[in-house]
Amino acid sequence: MAEPFNPFPIYGYFGPTYFCNRDREKSSIISALQNGRNLTLYAPRRIGKTGLIHHVFHHLGKKWNCVYLDVQEAFSFKDFTNALLAAVLNAVSKNSSVLKKFQDWILTLRPVMSANPHSGSLQLEIDFASDAQQRTTVKEALRLLDSFGPGVIALDEFQQINAWDKDSVSIEGWLRSEVQHLKNIRFIFSGSQFHLLSEMFNSAKRPFYASTQAVAIGKITAPDYTAFIQHHFKDNRLKIGTEEINQIINWADGNTYNIQLFCNRVFSKTRKEATPEILNDSILEIYAENKLSYLALSTSMSKYQWRVLTAIALEGKVYQTTSKDFITRHDLGSSASVLRALEFLTSRELVYQYLDEAGKSYYEIYDIILMRWLQKK
Repeated sequence: MAEPFNPFPIYGYFGPTYFCNRDREKSSIISALQNGRNLTLYAPRRIGKTGLIHHVFHHLGKKWNCVYLDVQEAFSFKDFTNALLAAVLNAVSKNSSVLKKFQDWILTLRPVMSANPHSGSLQLEIDFASDAQQRTTVKEALRLLDSFGPGVIALDEFQQINAWDKDSVSIEGWLRSEVQHLKNIRFIFSGSQFHLLSEMFNSAKRPFYASTQAVAIGKITAPDYTAFIQHHFKDNRLKIGTEEINQIINWADGNTYNIQLFCNRVFSKTRKEATPEILNDSILEIYAENKLSYLALSTSMSKYQWRVLTAIALEGKVYQTTSKDFITRHDLGSSASVLRALEFLTSRELVYQYLDEAGKSYYEIYDIILMRWLQKK
C-alpha cells in the first residue's frame, strides 16, 4: 500500500499507520462480520466512517472479498446496478482466478468499460432492457460473489435509495430478500442521515426491520488524536505543542476530516516546530479558499434563511430552535419562520440533526469550516 507524502491524508486510506484509533469500533464490526451478522453503521458525515470501513477491510485480510460502494453517487437503480458490478469487479481484481470467473460472466452482459481518470479503477455501463433484467443481474452477481468465499459489501450512504423513485421501497424489499439468501457475504449499510437510515432499519413497516446489528460512531477522543498528531510530527523530526494540538481539535470541533485538513496544512508549513503563526496562517488559507463559495451560498437563499444559518453557527449546537431564548438572542422573529427556514436548511443539507450521547437531538452546521467562518465574521 502506497504511503502519503503528508502523514495526514485528507482522502483515501493508506493503512493503519495513518489511521487514528477506532479500535473498539473496528473490533465490534469485524466480530459481527466474522460471525455472520450484517451491520448498520451510523455516523455524521466527515466523521470517518468511510475510512473505518476500509480500515476494517484491511484487517479482514486477503481471504475476504471486500466491496465498497458509495450509493450517494447512484441516482437510479440502473446507476446502482452498474456501480455495484464495477465495485465487485475492482474488489476481486487482486485474485486472478476469481477475477477470471467474474470477468467471464460480466462480459456476457456486453458492458462498455472504461477507467476512472482520477482513481484508475474500472467503470462499466450496461444498457439493461428492463428493471427485471437489472434485478436478475444483481442477483446473479451476488450469488457469484457468494460462491467465492467470505466477503463483505459496504453500501455507504445507503439511505440514498429512498430518493430514486416511487419503486424505491419495492427495491428495498427485493434487496432484503436477496441479502438473506447469501451464505458467505455480509453487508455493512452505512449512512449519515440518521433519521432516514433509522427509519429503514428500525421501523416494523420496512423490509430491513431488525435485520442488522447497529453500530454508531462518534468523534475520536481528544487524547487519542493528540497522541496520533504528536506521533506523526515526532516521526518526521518536527515539534508541535499540546496547546497547538488543542487549538486544531477545538477549531475542527473534533470532526475527523477537518482535523486531518488542518493538520495537513500545518504539517506542510512546518520546518522545525508548529507555531501559533503557522496555525493562524493555515486557518486564514482555508477561509480564503472557501470564501467565494460561501458568498455564493449566501445569495442562493433568503436573507432570513442566512440569518438562521448564522445564528446556528454562532451557537455551535442548538437543541431547541424554537425556544424563546434562541429566537430573542438572534432577533429571529416567530418560531414558525424559524421552522420554515430550518426545513430549507436541512433539505439543502447545510444543517444536520444529530443525537448526543444522552440521545437528545440537536442541530449543527454540517460544514465545520462554514461554521467557523460565520463565527469569525
